Amino acid sequence: MKHIKFRILAIIWVAIFLLFVSFCIILNVTLPAHFEKEAADALTYEMQYMDSLRQMDTDETAEVQEYTGTFFSGDICFIDLTEDPADSAYSKYNAQSTDWDVLSVYEAGGLPFGQIQTLKTENGYFVMVLYEDIFSWDGELVPTIMYINIQPIVQYTRSLNWLLYAIFLCVAVIMSAIGFRLGEKIEESQETQRRFFQNSSHELKTPLMAIQGYAEGIQTGVVDPIHSAEVIMQESDRLTRMVEELLYISKIDVHQLVLHITVLDVRELLYDCLRSAEPIQNKKQCTVSTDFPESPVRVRCDEDQLTRAFMNVLINGLRHCRQAVWLCCKADRHTITVIIRDDGGGMDEADIPHIFDRFYSGKNGNTGIGLALASDIIRLHKGTITAGNDKQGAVFEIRLPLAP
Repeated sequence: MKHIKFRILAIIWVAIFLLFVSFCIILNVTLPAHFEKEAADALTYEMQYMDSLRQMDTDETAEVQEYTGTFFSGDICFIDLTEDPADSAYSKYNAQSTDWDVLSVYEAGGLPFGQIQTLKTENGYFVMVLYEDIFSWDGELVPTIMYINIQPIVQYTRSLNWLLYAIFLCVAVIMSAIGFRLGEKIEESQETQRRFFQNSSHELKTPLMAIQGYAEGIQTGVVDPIHSAEVIMQESDRLTRMVEELLYISKIDVHQLVLHITVLDVRELLYDCLRSAEPIQNKKQCTVSTDFPESPVRVRCDEDQLTRAFMNVLINGLRHCRQAVWLCCKADRHTITVIIRDDGGGMDEADIPHIFDRFYSGKNGNTGIGLALASDIIRLHKGTITAGNDKQGAVFEIRLPLAP
């Protein structure tokens, strides 16, 4: 799949945009509507409280309900409508722009008795009702306008839009960077997987073609059967090892390779590797020198897997050496170090960073997965493996935790 990173970015942007729109609706529509409802509930509760006071005046057995109204809407303001417009008090109300806006609705006949109305002006966002209040000098009921101006709290919530813009901008930038990098990683993984299957198919095809060619030669009688059988056996062994390594790598990739951990002496594992590599050593006619400590060097490991890793690195040294390979093992308080060195002239500097890549082709044109599998196994044992050159040839250094 191509352009995965751009698809991930598109999904992130769409998700952030939908969240942004949702929060904008909450701040600019839902919350103002909620505050308006809170104000209407506060006015309704105030009218019920006044009714209970009025009933107490007419019925001595009536009880006044305890005032427990708590509403997140602001204070209730009152306008006494019995005052003469020429009176100073009424003039004072008229002088206040908020009260004047409310009175203008009343004077225009747009404020029915007992019905809660809303009004939005430049000066406020009013929730109001016309009602009768008992608090007058002569004790009679007087018409009163009660209103709550919720504009300050609505403006405050809408002022949070800028903060919301900044937060979502930061989130969009951060998530875009993360998504872009994640997409690149996925594309690189898919490209690596594609190359892996291409190279593995090529590597498997080579011994199969050799086996098929010599088998046809035996069938037609144009090649020596004994020599052909030897080649077929060699290529079959090569094919078997390659299939096993591919299976192990596939298990590692899907985290299905189970390690059976035991405490072993690293020296014994290395001696086993030397005995298994004797046919290659004899064919190459080279020597292997060892330098092991006298005391045991214990490590927690899966014996089969760690032996496979050591074996792959040792065989690589035997194949590329001229006359000798040196195998060294040492330990300090916390770490075991295994060094495998050959006199083959070393690796190209350009090849060293990729020497553990799967199917990487070096200067000799050889491809394989032995070193890649060794690196994966060492990593599963919480160790490290590095490659480099010295004056004589290539040097591989494996470090593992020392068992307590």
